[in-house]
Amino acid sequence: MPLRFFLIALLSVIAVVSGYFYAPWCAYCHTFEPIWHEVGAELKSMGSSVNVGKIDSTVHTSIASEFNIRGYPTIKLFKGELSFDYKGPRTKDAIIEFTNRVSGPVVRKLSSVQLFQHVMSRHDLIFVYIGGESLLKKEYYKAATEYIVHTYFFTASEEVLPKAVTLQDVPAVAVFKDRTYYLYNEFLDGDLSFWINRERFPSYFQIDSFSLYQMGELSKLVALAVVDEKNPSEESIRYKTLMETLSTEYRDHYKREGAKYLNYLEVEMPSIIVLNMTIDGYCLPESKIETIEDLLRFLNSVLDGRAKLLGGNGFLQHSKRSLYKAKSTVVSMFQAAPFFSCFVFGLPVGIVGLVIWGTCTAVPADDEKPVEGATASPVLDARGKKPIELQPNSTEKNEEAKKED
Repeated sequence: MPLRFFLIALLSVIAVVSGYFYAPWCAYCHTFEPIWHEVGAELKSMGSSVNVGKIDSTVHTSIASEFNIRGYPTIKLFKGELSFDYKGPRTKDAIIEFTNRVSGPVVRKLSSVQLFQHVMSRHDLIFVYIGGESLLKKEYYKAATEYIVHTYFFTASEEVLPKAVTLQDVPAVAVFKDRTYYLYNEFLDGDLSFWINRERFPSYFQIDSFSLYQMGELSKLVALAVVDEKNPSEESIRYKTLMETLSTEYRDHYKREGAKYLNYLEVEMPSIIVLNMTIDGYCLPESKIETIEDLLRFLNSVLDGRAKLLGGNGFLQHSKRSLYKAKSTVVSMFQAAPFFSCFVFGLPVGIVGLVIWGTCTAVPADDEKPVEGATASPVLDARGKKPIELQPNSTEKNEEAKKED
């Protein structure tokens, strides 16, 4: 039985499988290998039902094609007939948290006030459906199946909710984040799945590259407070305070202005920058930001198109990025597997060299010598008559004939 069909049959028997697809030449895979072993060991010690394994995509190419593997390392979790892609940080704790979340129920039940408080203390963001059976609940479960890879989904009754939560109607869907909550409004927010995908990010949090790229897929404008965490200056502290204030107190303002995709994130180094992930562009303030009014003025200039857009995905910028990515890939390949890389790049270069050498050393047809014994085509003289061909040794034959006479 081919390995591809064997793996598919195996997945139908085993409840949950976490698979790691790699390539021997991938430097990132070599770095990630010890982390993956730690993930498997800890899940086993926890008594998890998840089975952990790995597949060399360069050997089992049909399996990699079957599951649409495009880059390395790629982590997938298979649960019945469904597969879930992991797109978070390559750390042990993050992968285990993802595995436990996705391998369990898509929607979990909060049955008591104590359990609700316990969940809120462990997670910065959760979605909760409140109420009984309804069309909204079906839509909620459908969206939860799609976005369980990013966050947790729960159901609860009104009795277990915190006293500070006020519902306008039941059934309802709420997102708890930023030390508060926001309710879904079908008339204002539109499609539930779209609303969940938009609200699954905190309004203000410390950024990582994975969250940044996920926001790029949503065409989000991302406002970054770039600060130095190790040596925080007065300016860095002010930037952080301004961004946090903006994310909480002016959230509804920017939603009304149509900037529904504006999030406030925190990275290292002292500056403020707005990223346009759709076109890979960014904007910087032209003057120093001192107050919340300065920050609002800068953000409004970005939304109005008055701020100068830097970067972008034009032909020149795209070419530079492509060259950089190609160079980084080649360097990582030679660092991880030098002999294999020499073969991969040397084989086509050698073939091209042989073709060029054969072309340059080939003898032109006009320079070829006539084959001995071959008869050349007759050449006509100026009057169009065929000249008399003299045979070799014709003089000697005439003399011999005269002697015989």
